[in-house]
Amino acid sequence: MLNLFKDEPQNINSFFLFMQSLVNRNLVAEALRVSEARYRNLLENMDLGVVYLNNAGTIISANQAAEQILGLHLNNMMGRPLSETCSRIVREDGSVLPHEQHPVMSALRTGKPVENVVMGLVDHARQNHTWLMTSSVPEFRPGERRPHQVFMTLADITQQKLAEKELNLASVIVNNTGEGIIVADQDNKIISVNPAFTILTGFSRQDVFGKKAYFLQSKKNAIKINEELHNSRKNGNSWQGEIWHRRKNSDDFPCWTTINQVKDADGKTTHYVYVVMDITHLKKAQNRLGFLAYHDPLTQLPNRMLLRDRINHSLQNARREGSQVAVLFLDLDRFKIINDTYGHAVGDSLLKEVARRIKNLVRKEDTVSRYAGDEFIVLMEDFSDAKSPAKLARKLIEIFNIPMEVKGHSLQITTSVGISLFPRDGDDTDSLIKNADTAMYRAKKEGRNNFQYYNPELTTQAFEKMAMESDLRQSIDKDELILYYQPQVCLNTGNVVGIESLVHWQHPTMGLIPSARFMSIAEESGFILAMGEWMVEAACKQMRHWLDEGAPVNKIVVNVSAVQLRRSDFVATVERILHEHGLSPHCLELEISESSFADNVEPIIKVLNGLAEAGIDLTITNFGKGNFSLLNLKRIPVKKLKIDSSFVSEMLRNPNYEDILRSVIALGHSLNLKVIAQGIESEAQQKRLTELDCDMGQGHFYHLPALPSANFFAK
Repeated sequence: MLNLFKDEPQNINSFFLFMQSLVNRNLVAEALRVSEARYRNLLENMDLGVVYLNNAGTIISANQAAEQILGLHLNNMMGRPLSETCSRIVREDGSVLPHEQHPVMSALRTGKPVENVVMGLVDHARQNHTWLMTSSVPEFRPGERRPHQVFMTLADITQQKLAEKELNLASVIVNNTGEGIIVADQDNKIISVNPAFTILTGFSRQDVFGKKAYFLQSKKNAIKINEELHNSRKNGNSWQGEIWHRRKNSDDFPCWTTINQVKDADGKTTHYVYVVMDITHLKKAQNRLGFLAYHDPLTQLPNRMLLRDRINHSLQNARREGSQVAVLFLDLDRFKIINDTYGHAVGDSLLKEVARRIKNLVRKEDTVSRYAGDEFIVLMEDFSDAKSPAKLARKLIEIFNIPMEVKGHSLQITTSVGISLFPRDGDDTDSLIKNADTAMYRAKKEGRNNFQYYNPELTTQAFEKMAMESDLRQSIDKDELILYYQPQVCLNTGNVVGIESLVHWQHPTMGLIPSARFMSIAEESGFILAMGEWMVEAACKQMRHWLDEGAPVNKIVVNVSAVQLRRSDFVATVERILHEHGLSPHCLELEISESSFADNVEPIIKVLNGLAEAGIDLTITNFGKGNFSLLNLKRIPVKKLKIDSSFVSEMLRNPNYEDILRSVIALGHSLNLKVIAQGIESEAQQKRLTELDCDMGQGHFYHLPALPSANFFAK
């Protein structure tokens, strides 16, 4: 303790020195406190993350920015190495960064700063990936050579990395896209093009740099790019349309061009981006499709659509001028025989030669159309008298009598011609074509190779058809419909695998009529609905009788019409009939003709799927005869394909037919379908079909269609 009473002057001086020291010390402490507060405030409010780690590499302090970047509160980071704040730390290339190679550890080990290191923090729990730019600076105590801690800064560059990734991706896309891309400045001067542009036009970047973009325009353009750009500024940020461009070699080509404006934050246009797609092939395809929409692809003649349009137009002129119009309907006699004998290639060439001869014979103002298959129509306008069409018909018949040289074959073919006249034989397009067709069939009945005008007396045939329809509608009530049956046989074993039912009509005056003569009338009149239900009912009733007798039959087969399949209640009707006769659905097989899928197939496919789900087997019959889409085979749960009898009857005489049979059988088996051939009439046909691996057969060789009393089940 200081004694003020001893050696007074000296003690007083010492006292004041001591007090001065205390004051200075307090001032320094206060200054340090203020400085530390400022430093702490600065540290806590800066955007840059700051982390202090001790010489063991564990966190001892961090600012708020670091907490936000790392997604952890300081309390959860204290005493842990940085690598434990996330699932793993990775380098820029995605490889894992080991703890000992971490920048902090390198700074502690070497005592030197480790600056501007990019690394990624992967956190599986939070499902995020944070990219950081870090710098680690070691700090030393006075007199010590090893750092006691590391000052580490963290800058979140995640958005920058994402932007770089998107920019790199955009660059890759631009350089690898198939469309030409032009980038122009605000004055529409080209500053960049991609490789596809050079391939497309032949111009390099050096060729076009600094030039106005519209210098690429062809003189064919009905529009000018600069005018369209001016309009796009008013109406929006982009424009697209068809523009003709020119190549470096001066060739013009059509392009679908999109022009986009690139604007800055203030809405000012800074660049224009042109995307140019060569549509030369598309234009050619469009022109070709436009031609095919109105022309026959084989003969290049107008098709029925264009024909009808021209007939309609000619009728308008004829009504206005009081003139006549003639429709000549030509059908080639026995063309099918030539087509089947020599093959489709010869048949097609023959049709082209027929078209050429007709075209060369008629006047320039006449229209020649391939109406269908081997049918042609000639439209005549502005002729002097009703005999003019007859003169043309006679010339056509004469020109057909000259043999045609086709693919090394000298072929003789004739034609039958029917003629209808406006206004005498019809007042509209449909009537004229229909009446000319009727007259053509009359010409065929008269011995072919001649022509006939339409005769109103031929309408008596229509009345006969109406009478037949009236009688058919009463056939069920009068018990005139009869089911005949024909077995289906396994080609390998000879066993009966099913029995097909075939409807006949016991007419009171015309006798027994097969279904081919009245089925079309039933479908056209709608009577097929009642008759079809009767057929299923009668067939199931007979099946029940056979099963009760112990007959070795597993399946009854019934043909159904597309008209029936378009009824939404058809599945329920069939299920009801099966239930009434105590039959399993697997006892019934329904045959659907390939022609049923000609148009509006969606309702039919829906019903067929319903039948399959009910357990009823389905067969496509007459397969190979129509234009059935093979895609439908994957959409319809069929079990069997039935080859049309026309292929079977000709296969031993025509190798082409055998090739078709082989292909159909292979197709069916590749789809896990059974294949049955109908129309087998000889042992030779059966043997060859067996060799072709066909599964089943049906025809007169096994059994003629007969009443149920026949012995179907004997081998």
